[in-house]
Amino acid sequence: MIKKKKRAVTIKDIAREAGVSISTVSFAFNGTAPVAQETKDRIFEVINRLNYRPNSAARGLVTRKTNNICLFTPHPTSDFFSFSGNGVFSDLMQGIGEVLDQKDYNLLISWDTVGYKAKTPKLIRLIREQAMDGVLICLPSQDSSIINELNEHNFPLVIIGGADKSSAVNTVDVDNHEISYRVTRHLLELGHKRIAFISPGQLEFLVCEDRLEGYKEAMSDAGLKVRDDYIFIGDETESSGYRAAEAFMSLKEPPTAIVAGRDIQAVGVLEYTKEHDISVPQTLALVSFENSQLAEKHGITSITTNLYEIGKEGAKLLIKLLNRKKERAAQNMVIPSGLVVRGSSQPQSESSAPSVAASTESISVRTRSRKQ
Repeated sequence: MIKKKKRAVTIKDIAREAGVSISTVSFAFNGTAPVAQETKDRIFEVINRLNYRPNSAARGLVTRKTNNICLFTPHPTSDFFSFSGNGVFSDLMQGIGEVLDQKDYNLLISWDTVGYKAKTPKLIRLIREQAMDGVLICLPSQDSSIINELNEHNFPLVIIGGADKSSAVNTVDVDNHEISYRVTRHLLELGHKRIAFISPGQLEFLVCEDRLEGYKEAMSDAGLKVRDDYIFIGDETESSGYRAAEAFMSLKEPPTAIVAGRDIQAVGVLEYTKEHDISVPQTLALVSFENSQLAEKHGITSITTNLYEIGKEGAKLLIKLLNRKKERAAQNMVIPSGLVVRGSSQPQSESSAPSVAASTESISVRTRSRKQ
């Protein structure tokens, strides 16, 4: 015999049992209007006794909140951004997820093709459909038109990563120009003058442009000319690092050091040096960005970009925006970075040591404001 499924407890049942109206139960549960403490206690006693669980959709109609936060990213098959096997993205997700879980928010993930030019972008459609309360946007592109449109809707948003300097929008990121300057400066201080650079992606992406400009500025400040044949536009693959090293080391005057835009690219560089018996760091020094497990595993000097902290602080900032009563100037939060020096860039006299302690210098947290 099939047992009849027990009917779920509804708000009507709570109201009838507590001897109050349905609206009073709703006011007490959602805090949308004052309810006498004695009445509230009676309502919650019934709620606990009957094990009432509110329907989230119905609750949203009352509170006008979904308790959903959207993480909007480029398409995961783009040549700059992917989810599969991307430990850095996992760190970002963990930082965001921990904060939202503490605040009882759900995390939705949505993406669009990089440079998507539809008449009504997907993100705008989601906002019009009231699918979420706020949005965290990974915006590697320099196209800020979507940000301007979101601002027109007065919708709570935080950019994970840098945004166009002209955009009055809340952002959380590392200072990519500064950290690129620092890793290049590290090689210059070791005595290198022929230093090549691998971009983490196409220069249409802000992070790539900022890191290239940081490298160029460090070279210029050292009185060195930047050579076009010492710049390689890479992507998110190990093979792009291999191909860059192949291009550089086949030059008549090859570099003595390389700044790789990502740890995964640096691994590709090391693969090339192993196959061609090029000693690191004696013949070729190597530095990188991210300071991921790859850098630690392969002994690569790398500077932290700490996506976990970026995700965490981005989520915190968005929660603040959702709870604010008054409009304030946009904040641009800079997460500190530290250079971890390992065997790939030590002076020759120290190259036999597997690693050295992380540099104590770091970029201090800075919060700048832009007027809306």
